[in-house]
Amino acid sequence: MGTFHDHMGELHGITVVVSQQDGCTWIGRCHSEDAIEVILHDADQHDPAVSDEGTEQWLQKARKFGHWPRVSTIRIARPEVTNLVRLAETTPG
Repeated sequence: MGTFHDHMGELHGITVVVSQQDGCTWIGRCHSEDAIEVILHDADQHDPAVSDEGTEQWLQKARKFGHWPRVSTIRIARPEVTNLVRLAETTPG
């Protein structure tokens, strides 16, 4: 259950996973999302090009222990987003 800011969208206050076209993945608390951008607070990024672990392994740790909020606020251009889903709705695979 998120916060009660109906004008902010149904994902406001929810921890979400954002996949990007470049293969990077973000986890963070969704502030807002629209046709222009997705804004996350208290976010962390997985970049498979520089990480020793795969994206699924990284997500599995986040589902189990939570994510490390390394970035206070990130704005991701909506055209770069390939998937936006609640962390709780991701499944191990």
